[in-house]
Amino acid sequence: MKEYLDPAALKSAARVHLFGNYGVTVRAYIWMNAILLILSWLFASMNIKGAGSLISVYIFYVVRILLAGVFTSGMAFIFLNIASGNPVYPGMIFYGFRNHTDRAVLVCIVISLGELISCIPLIICARRYLNDRDPIYIIPLVLSILVAAAGYLFVHAYFMPAYFVIHDFPDYSFVEAVKLCPRIMRGSILRAIYLNLSFIPMMFLAIISLGAGAPWTESYRYASFCEMYLDIMKKGK
Repeated sequence: MKEYLDPAALKSAARVHLFGNYGVTVRAYIWMNAILLILSWLFASMNIKGAGSLISVYIFYVVRILLAGVFTSGMAFIFLNIASGNPVYPGMIFYGFRNHTDRAVLVCIVISLGELISCIPLIICARRYLNDRDPIYIIPLVLSILVAAAGYLFVHAYFMPAYFVIHDFPDYSFVEAVKLCPRIMRGSILRAIYLNLSFIPMMFLAIISLGAGAPWTESYRYASFCEMYLDIMKKGK
């Protein structure tokens, strides 16, 4: 039986590789979110009204999610290079726009659909509660929140390797890359979920710091999942 690194060991390895590279990952994360924020501000400033306003909101929301997916591909490329000891720079965040863009977009669509499906019970329960204000919907609402949270964690654990795979196996098609994810994650889903949950205290600190700590927290989290991916691949999953 293969002995994989536990979450504490993965985070330790991430810290070692991030030493001296935090400046790059933090700037890359800030650039990514600054661009997405500016695009959101520009869209809001357009002040679209009338029948097309709701449609335009949905279109922009989808485009923003897909752009975030391509940026995430760039982040995955940065962390793979950091873990391999290769030189990195913040501009690598745009790597996904020049390489494997189609696969990054399709991976993002699959993950987003998984998140959406897990949120369907929450959307239904929330709508009923907001419309009727009946206390009878409170328990179903709470349960649907738990289902959505569990679904989110499972989807992200299941497809955790996807963005790494499209760079590690550039000749793979989108279908081949996605099919490889369950093979990689077999027996490691719960470990990935636990690793994700272990960052909740740091995420809380990032929130109460009004987002100031988010670039460091997310860099640490990305790096830890990269270490998990490499640990599985090195041990011949």
